[in-house]
Formats: sequence, C-alpha cells, structure tokens
Amino acid sequence: MLTHDDGAVLGKFEGVKPHSRWILGETLQVMLHNGVDRPADVAVRMKIPPSTAAYRVRLLRELLGPDLHDPAVRLAMMRALRSALPRWRAEAAYAKRRRTRK
Repeated sequence: MLTHDDGAVLGKFEGVKPHSRWILGETLQVMLHNGVDRPADVAVRMKIPPSTAAYRVRLLRELLGPDLHDPAVRLAMMRALRSALPRWRAEAAYAKRRRTRK
C-alpha cells in the first residue's frame, strides 16, 4: 500500500506483483540516485548481469514512460522510494512466505 504522497508518483507500481515491485523499485532507485538509465551502467552499479539490468530498465521504461525523464517527477520518485522500498521489501518477503506455506 502506498501513502498519499507516494501514490501520486509511484501509483503505476500498484498492479505489479510484490517481488517484482521491490526489485524494480531497487533498480529505479539506483537509476535515479546515480543519474543513469543505460542498462550497462545499471548492471555495474547493482552488480547484476547486463541482460538482467536491460530487462529491468526496459520494464521501467514501459511502466513509467515519459515520467522517467521529467526532472520534477524523478525528484518526487526519489523521495517516495525512500519510504516505499522498505514497505515493498516487507511485502515481497510476506508474499514469499505465503507461497512457501501452501
């Protein structure tokens, strides 16, 4: 669940499954904080394979569209991610525990 402030800029993540939302949020945070959007740069900073970074960046571009390049929205997303990511991480862990119990 997003807070009122987060919802405006991170609302597009609401329909994404918990684990994917957390992983994409982590990737977006790296992109925003480092000013990078090339998959190769993301891969180096996250220490993940380039193909994984390319896939995540492509998903974020599809999900966020032009918002990804708007400086005001980027700043708002950076702020919102600060509070959303811990919550998304917890939701992903909870969803994983529920799946393993079934």
